[in-house]
Amino acid sequence: MEDLLKKYGGIANLKKHLNFFYKKVCEEKNVKHYFFGINVDNVINDVVNYRTFILRKPEHLYRDFPAQTSPASIKVKIPVFEDVVKILQIQMQDGMIVNWRDVPRYSHHVMDAIEETRCKSMDSDAPMSIKAGLVTIEALNEVLTDRKRQVRTEMQENGDLKLGQSWQIAYPFYLRLSTEAKTIMLIGKGYGRDGVSKEEIVKVAEAAKKKFPFFEFPIKEDADGTYIEMTHVADYSGDGVPIRLFLTMLINFGWRFEEVMALDKDQQMINVVRDKV
Repeated sequence: MEDLLKKYGGIANLKKHLNFFYKKVCEEKNVKHYFFGINVDNVINDVVNYRTFILRKPEHLYRDFPAQTSPASIKVKIPVFEDVVKILQIQMQDGMIVNWRDVPRYSHHVMDAIEETRCKSMDSDAPMSIKAGLVTIEALNEVLTDRKRQVRTEMQENGDLKLGQSWQIAYPFYLRLSTEAKTIMLIGKGYGRDGVSKEEIVKVAEAAKKKFPFFEFPIKEDADGTYIEMTHVADYSGDGVPIRLFLTMLINFGWRFEEVMALDKDQQMINVVRDKV
């Protein structure tokens, strides 16, 4: 979403048009209940503060309407949700002058954040977020290992948290927390087999870059060998960690990296899922 912000007037312009969008939805009697009990400031702040928790997807996944991810108790009827999305997309295209090719992806990212806002408005015994000052690796690990999920995690010597293939995590990766910068970095590492040349690893990285041009795939080395790295950084300085979006981000990152490793058709890489390492 950062590239779209830069392209279309930055955060200030997004805030202005989100305000227009909110008002237009509230003026339509058939859809205004979508924002029942929700303040426009909360909508705007969550879209801005949670934007880095929404992982970019391949372009073909933006062809359909965004998914309504809120719990059944607060879901609106599908035609209502689709009409809300249409109002947003019209505002983007006619108000923000967003190119029609960018509208689907931009609207997906915004609606994902707004669905989080709606979830926060419901009564729930479970915490919906972790405040910025309370974010620790232990707190994140507690979310992951909760009995509802039971993600297999392992603390590393360097302070990273390794997430194993479990729950809905398709491929293992690492989570690195910086409480100073207030960021969460996800790190996928794909190692070449012993004796495999760097050139063969580069071929896989180039195929990954072609399929997922919005990620970087640098080739790095450490004590375990030469590897392809994929990363994503989420900034929680604005309003802490939204737990639902955080978990969705982890799921999507695992799937994306699993797809990267699947590009190794000649099995030059150590695929810890395929090879059951």
